[in-house]
Amino acid sequence: MRWVVAIVVLVATALPAFAGDQQPRPIVGFRVRGDSKVTDRTCGWLSHMEIGDLVTPDSIPQLAAALMSSELFESAKVTLEDAPGGVIVVAELVDKLSWIAAPTVFVLPSHWAVGVGYAESDLGGENKKMLLYGQLGNRTSLFLGTFLDPSVKGTKWQARADIYLLHMITDEYANPPSDPSSFAIDRTSTMTFLDAGALVGYTFAWWLVGDFRLRGAYVYYRNSHADDLTQTPLPAPQSDGWDITAQLRVTLDARGHRFGVTWGPYAQLQLEPSIPGLDSYNYQLLKARAYYSWRFFEEHELEVRTRLQMGRHVPFHEDLTLGGVSDLRGYEVDQFRGDFTTLFRVEYSVPLVKWRFFAFRAIGFFDSGFVGRYWPGPSGARDYLPSEAKGQSRTLDDVGAGLRIYVSSIVLPLLGLDFAYGLEGKTPQVYFEVGLTDF
Repeated sequence: MRWVVAIVVLVATALPAFAGDQQPRPIVGFRVRGDSKVTDRTCGWLSHMEIGDLVTPDSIPQLAAALMSSELFESAKVTLEDAPGGVIVVAELVDKLSWIAAPTVFVLPSHWAVGVGYAESDLGGENKKMLLYGQLGNRTSLFLGTFLDPSVKGTKWQARADIYLLHMITDEYANPPSDPSSFAIDRTSTMTFLDAGALVGYTFAWWLVGDFRLRGAYVYYRNSHADDLTQTPLPAPQSDGWDITAQLRVTLDARGHRFGVTWGPYAQLQLEPSIPGLDSYNYQLLKARAYYSWRFFEEHELEVRTRLQMGRHVPFHEDLTLGGVSDLRGYEVDQFRGDFTTLFRVEYSVPLVKWRFFAFRAIGFFDSGFVGRYWPGPSGARDYLPSEAKGQSRTLDDVGAGLRIYVSSIVLPLLGLDFAYGLEGKTPQVYFEVGLTDF
């Protein structure tokens, strides 16, 4: 009988303490342990929590998942430690290699390029991003430099500076409506684009950011000619000039990421008007895109992408295009031009095999796009080809499959290879990138 009484007393004493452990308690600090350079403050930022937020032991999986979703860590183990006035979130982290210096290769049937890049995804342990990349190619040579601080001095403000230098041979395809399988080129031009910009943004929530970017560029054209044996000279597609714009953008990104698998929503809206009195072209752009990804069986992914873009009086270098890796993989790069485009993409990704620190994944995809020309600039401001006349439009589709290779200890993906078939063009395309790639 005395044992029964003792057990009842023990249980009665333990229950309030046990219940108290489940009561929400405020976060009073963050602490990083383990093989990680991430600062305590950045740990809080990456966990999507702030000082004063309430947590319980049930919040631990959510905190660990948020840290892993940053894709900066090989592993993340979270515990809560008692502290005066609340709890300290303690994260035991093992960093991935946050930087990479590597050569790149880009190969298409008519385009090739080699380059070298340096990318840092966690500069100073504060989630700062830096990219320096140079490329030489038979069609495209460029230099890109950018630096992003997503939390200036631990605040909700972010800042970015960038420079983009581009020297590119551009093709304008005939695209006759009566022959969708034609890849004939009406004009080839050499374009040089020199651009720099600065951005200021504000994080309203970990998944919602608004930003403003001021950018200025000078663009000029040389050696415009027909695609014939004698390279008959032709007028340039656009006059040389200054391109000065203001970009307003809102981004919703509540996606999770884990070793090549993504899930959740993404949406972005961007307005970009040129600045009167400074800009040479007087144009306006509206761009909107939305993605949603589902994760099945832990490592399968289904992603749907949609995109809408429209512009008024857009200059040649800002044409809205379809064709290539980013939209229609069954056609040549920028084969179709206009001032209104839409895109729909569905892609399914499955794991193939993991070997040591490599992960091999296969994808299948379908792309569909629409492009048209409706708001050309004033007469004489732009030399439009017949295929780009006002009212021209077309719908294109492709299907295909590809391969991705990821490395568990490196933040960036390593390799992408796609085989695509344009349903209207009836011609296969192959896209292959090694190095700084993000399909």
